[in-house]
Amino acid sequence: MPSTAFFIYLHYQNMTVKQRASVMKSSSSPEVAQKLIDIEQQLIRSNRFVDALTALMQIASDNLKDAQVWLLVGLVYTRMAHWQHAIGVLETALQLDPNNNQAKQLMSLALFSIGQKEAACQLIDKVCKSGSATGPQWMLRAYLHQHTSSDPMHSLAVARDWGKRFADPFTKAAKLIKVKDLNPRKILKIGYVTADFREHSVAFFMQPVLAHHNPENVEVHVYSNGPSDAVTEQMRTLTPYWHDIQSLSDEQLYAQVRAEGIDVLVDLSGFTHGHRLGVFARRAVPVQVTWLGYMHTLGMKAMDYRLVDAAIAPPSHAAYYSEKLFQLTCMASYVPPLYSPLCDEPPMLRNGYPTLVSLNSSGKITDAMLCVWAKILHVREDARLIIMVKEDSADAAQAHMQPRVEAAGMPLERVSVMHQQPLNQFMEMGHIADLALDTSPVSGGTTTLHALWMGLYVIALDAERGVDASSARILQGLGIGHCVAATEDAYVERVLAFLNDPDELKKWRMLGREHIKATSLMDYTARTAELEKAYRLMWLNWLTGRCNTLNVTDDLDTYLAEMDAAV
Repeated sequence: MPSTAFFIYLHYQNMTVKQRASVMKSSSSPEVAQKLIDIEQQLIRSNRFVDALTALMQIASDNLKDAQVWLLVGLVYTRMAHWQHAIGVLETALQLDPNNNQAKQLMSLALFSIGQKEAACQLIDKVCKSGSATGPQWMLRAYLHQHTSSDPMHSLAVARDWGKRFADPFTKAAKLIKVKDLNPRKILKIGYVTADFREHSVAFFMQPVLAHHNPENVEVHVYSNGPSDAVTEQMRTLTPYWHDIQSLSDEQLYAQVRAEGIDVLVDLSGFTHGHRLGVFARRAVPVQVTWLGYMHTLGMKAMDYRLVDAAIAPPSHAAYYSEKLFQLTCMASYVPPLYSPLCDEPPMLRNGYPTLVSLNSSGKITDAMLCVWAKILHVREDARLIIMVKEDSADAAQAHMQPRVEAAGMPLERVSVMHQQPLNQFMEMGHIADLALDTSPVSGGTTTLHALWMGLYVIALDAERGVDASSARILQGLGIGHCVAATEDAYVERVLAFLNDPDELKKWRMLGREHIKATSLMDYTARTAELEKAYRLMWLNWLTGRCNTLNVTDDLDTYLAEMDAAV
């Protein structure tokens, strides 16, 4: 359900200190190489980016022709989401060292993030066809292509290109699983593997699951591979077994999961930063599932199931996925942020003009989408547009978006670019904006739900696959499909119609929250019970060695009775 978590899976994070030192020393003097290693270890890895830039620029002043220095500067700018600066210094690195695949990898990510998706795919293709590409580079290739092409078979092919090289060999060599307790009715041990139990979209969907799991049915283990914040500490209290695993290798974590006898292991990351797919590739447990964190297929043989609903991926789409599609009646739950002030009337009524807002990350905003928004502004000449992006500073946001806004022909005096805001301030946008604009072909997820909770209607484009139109599926599922448009022209017309109907906008502000509360998204008890039933049915499939069911609506009691009779 969450939109694709933004992918910054950087190669250096998966190298040992010795390997990183070897790479740096390949083009740097021993003294400079050691300085670069120290900066990477002490500053970049602890997110002290400004300090890292200061130190690197001092080194660069005396080593202008050292490609590794510029590569590391490009890495810092990439981590800061300062894409234009990143592109400039990475161009320098590549001029000095044209065959540097790390620089090309970062460049492809930067190009993708400023909307040049085709160019990004072409560049990462060159990296992977060079013959020396790494697992993370092949994974990044899959990610970029999956978020550029709408061809589902191409999405599957690029995922399998990664899987067959870096996941499936581990699966082929995996040790047999020995399960002591084969009771179909036993308390199942469920493990959730994630780097995102923090202020992150996944947490908004998983918090009610952890809170409502029934200890008579499941024993829950969390394997946390990410940093901690206040959300993390709150989620710790919701589960009896919490394991911090950042210091563990995939082999060590695999051994721990097997030793703890986990029956069902659930990946909540997919191809996003902090994943532990290497553990799944080693076939850690009997039943392996991916859910929530990444909507596209992973292309690896060891992932048994993908939890979906018919809106996101109906059974007829099974050929598009390497995982078996297990159908839930509703894919996820939603918990709004605690601080969610509601403005009870559209701001246009007091301002005298309407304000539109885009809340999705800049990587989701294509140049074509900007042109669609430009059409709206040219027709509605008093309308303002706020583009809130994920860059962490005003300068970075402006440097990225302003040239693209100009190129789209937007009236600059009525367009504002805003950098990422803290969650509390983000949730105040309903006091400023009248209507939210979704992106396509990569749409919102959590941001769409947050916008609806603020009292904003969201206008979205539809698509054949739910993965390309998650906002549209959310809106349709909530019974407000009149916010969904089939074409770009219809999208423009829909926005203009809403701006001409402030009474309708006010109606959603008054009734929207109660409407959402009454839907499946916030029926936490039922959703979690359904999830536990899904795990049980998957467990029975494994016990019988047959795929008897791929739908949570199937009769569990009948399957259990059949197993009792067979004993």
